[in-house]
Amino acid sequence: MEWIEKRVHEIEADLRFCEKLLRKEARMDLAKRILEELMKQVRELPVEELPEALKAKVLDMGLKIRILYHRANALLSLQEE
Repeated sequence: MEWIEKRVHEIEADLRFCEKLLRKEARMDLAKRILEELMKQVRELPVEELPEALKAKVLDMGLKIRILYHRANALLSLQEE
């Protein structure tokens, strides 16, 4: 359980970094790659076995990551035009 909490904190830190990049609209390609990796990491967490509070936090993070990923994709496509 401790390793899961540690992993969640690491994912949150990476997520904050991506949010900063998206706010600045800088390095969208990097943000997109990091978000892809974060989606993979969140999917690999054993969510069903977690306490309800941590489970809700992980599911919320997963949703936020997907939203930011789609935003990065949209910004990338606008930059390419």
